[in-house]
Formats: sequence, C-alpha cells, structure tokens
Amino acid sequence: MPLVRPLWAALMDLAAERDCGGCGLPQPSGDPLCPDCDGLLAESGPWRTLAAVPGTPRTHAVARYEDPVRTMLIGYKERGRTDLRRVLGRALARAVAQTLEAGEMAGEARPRVAPGAPPWAPGMPGTPVALVPMPSRRKAVRDRGQDTTARLAGTAARALREVGVPVRAVSALRHVRSVEDQAGLSREERSANLSGALRVRRAAAAALAGSTVVLVDDISTSGASLAEAARALRAARAQVAGAATIAAARVRM
Repeated sequence: MPLVRPLWAALMDLAAERDCGGCGLPQPSGDPLCPDCDGLLAESGPWRTLAAVPGTPRTHAVARYEDPVRTMLIGYKERGRTDLRRVLGRALARAVAQTLEAGEMAGEARPRVAPGAPPWAPGMPGTPVALVPMPSRRKAVRDRGQDTTARLAGTAARALREVGVPVRAVSALRHVRSVEDQAGLSREERSANLSGALRVRRAAAAALAGSTVVLVDDISTSGASLAEAARALRAARAQVAGAATIAAARVRM
C-alpha cells in the first residue's frame, strides 16, 4: 500500500501547520517555523564539524543536533512534517556552499557570484557539482514512505541552482550488505559496522564523472557514515570535495 503513508503525511501537515516545527509554538500564519526557529537555520553557521573517525571528509553544518533543530529533523523524518522540507533543504544548501568555498584550490581566483545571490551563495565553480545523499536503508524508506535524505538533497540542489550553481542531486550510493542501527555504538563499532557497506551504483558513475561531489546528510555524528561514503565514491574515481549536513551531534568517543 505505497500511497497510505504519503497521504497520511499530507493530512498530518494540514493538522500540524499551526505549530512551529521547532519549538511547537502556534503559528497563525501557517508557516512551518516561527521567525526565531527559521532564523536559526537561515543565519547560524555554517561551521566545520569535528569528526572522530579517520577518513571523514571536510564537513560543514549549520546547527548543533539539539532542540529546536533536533525536533525539526525528527518531525520531518519520522512524524510526517513534509512542510519542513523546504526550510531544511535551504539550510543544507548553505552548508554545501560553505563546503564548496572551503574546498577551493589555494591561489585560485574566487569564482563569479550570480547577480542578486544571497551572502551565503558560493561562487560558481568551474565544474558541475553533484550532491550525493547518504543512502537510506530500505526499511526506513518503506516506513517513512519516501527517502527523506534524497528529498533534502534535491531541495538543496534547487536552492543552489537559484543562485547560479550548476548542481544536481545524484543518488549514487547503495548498500551492498546490511548494517546495524548506529545509535549507541562507539566510534570503533560504527566504523566496523559500516566498513565496506557502500558502493557506487554502476548507472551513476557516468553522472559523477567530471563533477565536484559533495556528500549530504541530515546529521553528522562520528563521521563513520560519511567516511565510508567518501571511500566508496573515491574508489569509483569521483572527486569528493567534502560533505554537508544540517546538524552535527556531539561525538561519543
């Protein structure tokens, strides 16, 4: 029954649109976030995150994984708040922009910025950009009725195209074996759990050729997932500039 969850999610959006998806305050305007929570995503960061796992690519996030951002992400992924996708996707775009800017080659002239672009917009890079979302487990996609991370990547790509960045979202990665839920695992356990678990889809290899790749996810924790994704992409000869997430959790060592 593939249509049951999306229809339920849409009905939940109608019922929940009066409350802010972050702090829960009533929103007579119907906007998904109150001005304070919206400002948190639009104005904080981006900043470089700290990773505990070797091999984690340079990663930027716009906020800590704590309330109200934590509530926003849980609401979007687990509670059907699809109305939050646009604001979360645009926050992800800001983190991508910072990763692209940080990855510029030393001494290279700063690329031209599109007229009227917001302050966070990166210069237009010399090569196309591919946003590669972390792959979701099949069970999670079934339970949620959609691949929430891939949808965020698509929204971030659209926001970046609006300011002149030649970018598209490419779902290039797939799981080649089952993995355990990462919650509660130590740094070493996370690395072992994910080692060799990802591979680039054969059909996506051509789409990545000649592009600057930025990995995207909703949350970064130890960096184990991003490190494994970067390994798989580099094994397929993709040029990985870094990673971008909406939030970063405090790392459990």
